[in-house]
Order: sequence, then structure tokens, then C-alpha cells
Amino acid sequence: MTNEKMISKLFIKLLPIQIFLVIIGGINSVIDSTFASNLIGPDAMAVTGLFYPGVTLVNAINNLLFTGAELLCGRYLGKKMAERTKSIFTIDMISISIIAGIIIIISELIPNQISFFLGARGELIGQLSSYIRGYVIGLLPFCIGTQLTAFLQLEQKEKYSYASIGVMMASNCFFNWLFISKLGLSFFGLGLSTSISNFLFFLIQALYYFTGKASTGFSIKSIKMEDLPLILKNGIPGSITQVCILIRGLILNYLIQHFVGTDGLSALASVMSFGNLYWAASAGVSSAVMLLASIYVGEENIDSIVILMKTFLKKGVLLVTCASAVYMALSVPATNLYFHDPQSAVYQMTLMGFILFPLSCPFTVFFTGCSNYIHCLNNHEHFVRFASIFDGLIGVGGLSLILIPLLGMPGTWIAQIGGGFLLAIILIVFAIRQRGYFPKTFIDWLCIPEGFGVGEEDRLNIAINNYEDAVNISEKVYDFCIQKDGNKKRAMHSALCIEELAINIVKHGFEEKKKHYIDLSVSYVKGEQVICFKDDCRAFNPKEASDLFEPEDITHNIGLRIVSKISKSMTYQNTLGLNIITIII
Repeated sequence: MTNEKMISKLFIKLLPIQIFLVIIGGINSVIDSTFASNLIGPDAMAVTGLFYPGVTLVNAINNLLFTGAELLCGRYLGKKMAERTKSIFTIDMISISIIAGIIIIISELIPNQISFFLGARGELIGQLSSYIRGYVIGLLPFCIGTQLTAFLQLEQKEKYSYASIGVMMASNCFFNWLFISKLGLSFFGLGLSTSISNFLFFLIQALYYFTGKASTGFSIKSIKMEDLPLILKNGIPGSITQVCILIRGLILNYLIQHFVGTDGLSALASVMSFGNLYWAASAGVSSAVMLLASIYVGEENIDSIVILMKTFLKKGVLLVTCASAVYMALSVPATNLYFHDPQSAVYQMTLMGFILFPLSCPFTVFFTGCSNYIHCLNNHEHFVRFASIFDGLIGVGGLSLILIPLLGMPGTWIAQIGGGFLLAIILIVFAIRQRGYFPKTFIDWLCIPEGFGVGEEDRLNIAINNYEDAVNISEKVYDFCIQKDGNKKRAMHSALCIEELAINIVKHGFEEKKKHYIDLSVSYVKGEQVICFKDDCRAFNPKEASDLFEPEDITHNIGLRIVSKISKSMTYQNTLGLNIITIII
């Protein structure tokens, strides 16, 4: 069987940076709204709340490009086309720079009109305009930095991203205090401090690309223009959701201002400033599913897909449920960050939001994780786009139109929960419609297309967790090969080279203080025997080592000598910290 432990370990390893990718867009909102409430005044929360759709627009653009780029890179890596990622990187950087530049110019030219469009009226127009003019100064480095975070993960250099996020948070706090409390720059200072922190966020991550060690990187000559529509196509579902959330935000601003008032806007701003933190665990888990699913779909590896989705349901959904419980437990201190009078209406509205809003997260992660997997299958585009629109607008937005006029502010939070529940129902109905019957097995629920991947009878998967596993695999491999083609010589060579390689990996790659795993697959594809090793040890390219044999020393690297002699081809790549060796015999 496929090594479940290795896939589970990789899934958990990916979560922190995927969660940080989501948090990035919300960290500055939390910091800005906290300083606005405490240093400018409670009513200032209405300004940051009105700007929330603007933040959503930026997130939509970032999602369009980095989600599409990440998914496409995953497919290329799964198909052993690592060099193609340079084209993706270059197109991504050029595209985000052009789009961000256009937004900056428009925002600096007509900030009042933008403020009015976002729902500001009266003196709020001038206040929001000042905030926008300060905020957009750092929009370009923020957008580029967000893209770099996704690519640094592929490079296994997440430490640059972690450092940049830490510096961004600290610098934004410092400059907010300096500009607002000491220099009296008010809303312009609030936006400017975010811009400065965004420049630092970008510069720290960019340092790695100046070392010359990056496998991805900016290269005009590597551009394949056919990748641009593929990036956009794969990024559209995520960006559609964000655009719909933007529209939903405008609707909520209008409904709350009309039926609840300024206190309602301030309460919404407080809870929404934490919105990305609430969604971070959900979106991070869902993004990890997308990245790994894109690779396994590229490989057409059914066993790994099944294990990935089981891991997602067992560990990913549980993680988000636990996070939701923590959010609810911290509702009082979170409310106290913004408002200090428990008897006030705005305090009570905000507290209710912090208690109820997290209840929607488990429903949301179930839907988005499964939807991202379906997106990777690349044959259900209409459903994925419909689901994105329903997720971002129809579900919560439609319920808000009904519940806010009836219930006031509580209707806002109940609509969030109801929208998440409806998403889960839609997903179940989709699976039933695809199969034409109620699915009875887990694979039925996954809706894997007919003819996808190598059939169960044509593949052998073995999990290797220690030295004993490595020395005992040759007999299994030999019997499988004999059963498939009866060629005893090829079966013997295959069994021998696999055992030698497995022992070599265990001897030289497994460290005493760390758990390591090997996933071995042997399959027959179009008359050829394909052997694939995956391990999570330190990077080692056996293809390069096989070119360094000393002819006079026949005992040196005997395993690699056997492989080199009997194989038609041998390829190697390191993806997400995994060594992947593919041998065709």
C-alpha cells in the first residue's frame, strides 16, 4: 500500500505556510483596526470596515495568480517538468506588477469616488480616502511578496516567509504608534504604516532570489505564453469567490448601515478584521489539499489521492473544528481589543459575532477542501465556478438579505453559519449526481474519472518505514513482475535494483532522531515497467551520482550501477522536500 504516514506528514508540514498565506492578507487589517479603535476612536472602526471590500479585491487578485500558479506548478512537478516552473514564476511576477500598478494609479487619482463606492458617506468619505492613499503606496510590494510566499514553499525556503511576516507585524505596530500617536497622521498614517511593513515583507523574501540558488526565478527566455491562460483558468475559482465576497461586503455594508447603524458597521469591521484569521485554518487546509492533489493528479496516482483526502477529512477538518473552538473561547478578549464597555450595544454585537462566526468554519473547510480537489481533477469546471459563486455570494449574501431586515445584527452571523451548512449539502448532492446513485464507498465519493491512472491490477505499492522493510521487498516485487509479464530476467533485475536502492536510502538517508518514510510504486504503463521511489530524506540525486562511477571500483554504488545498466531512463526531482526517483525499465 502507499505510505500513508509519509503523505500525512507532508500534509501537516504544508499547513503552516499555507495558513500564513491566508493570514498575510488579514494581519495588517487586525493591527490597523486595533490601532484605529484605540488611538483614533471607536467610530474609526467604521472606516476600516468600509475598506474591507477593498482588502478583498486585493486578495482576489492575489488568489487569481498565486492559486493558478501554484496549481499549475504542482501539475508540472507531477509530470516531471520542473523547468517549466520558471515560466510560471516570470509570468506571475509580470502580471501581478501590471495589475497592482493600475490599481495604485486609480486609487491615488480618485480616492473620494472609491470611498463613496465602498459605502462611505459624509465625513467618512474624507477619512476613508486618507486611509486608501496611505495604503496603496505599499500595494505592489505586498502583492509581489504574497506571490513569493507561494514559490518559496516550493523551494523549501519557508523560513524567509516566516521572518518576513514577523517583521511585517512588528513594523506595522511600531509605525502605527509613531504615525498616529506621535505624529498625528490619523487615517493616512494608518495606511502608510501598512505600506512600510509591506515593503519590508517583500524585501526579506526577495533576498533568497538574489542568492542565485532558486530553481524557480525570473527568466524572460523561459516564458511560455500558453501558461498565462492556464494560470488564469486555474486561478479563476478562487478569485471568483473573493470577488463575490467583495460584492457581499458591499451588500452587508448597505444592509447594516440601513437596518442597524454605525454600531453595526463597527461590530462587522471588528469581526471581519479577524475574518482572515478565522478562515486561515480552513483556507490553509484547503490550499494544502489543492497543492498535493495537483501533484497526485498530475501523476495519476489514485492511491495517494485516496490517502490525501482521508487525511484531509480526519486531520484537516478536525484541526479547523478545534481552531473554531479556540476562537469562540477567546471571544471576550477579542472583543476587548476594540471596545471596553460591556454594556454598550456595539460591544454586545461584536461579542455575538466572535461567538457565532467561527461555527461556520468546519462547514466551510469541508466544502473548500473537497471543491479544491474537484478543481484539480480538471473536468468539473462548471461546478467549481458555481460553487465559488455560491460560497462567496449566493449563500451568505442571500441569507443576509432575508435575516438582517428581520433580526438586525444577529442575522449577519446566522447567515454565515447557514451559508456554510448549505455548501456542505451542495457538495453531497454533486457527488450523488456524478455517480447517478448514492455513493457507497470512499472512492465513489471522490468521483475519480473512468480510465484515470493505473488500474489496481497493474500497480504495486509498498510502504517502507525501516531497514527490515527494505530488505524484504524483493520477493514481493519479483512475484508481481512475474505475474504481469512472465519475464524472469526483468523481474529479477527489477527486484534487485529496487532492494538495493531502498537499502541505500535507509542507510544513508534515515536519521536516528527523525522518522523517515519511503513510498515505492511499481506499475505497468503501455508495456513499460515504471518504478517510482519517494522519500522524505535529505536531497540526493542518484542520477548525478550514477555519472560519477569509477570504472575500476565495481563495488562502489552497486545499486546505482544496476539501475543505470537495466533502465531505459532515470529521472530525479525534489518536490516539497520529497526526493522522487522515476525509473523506466
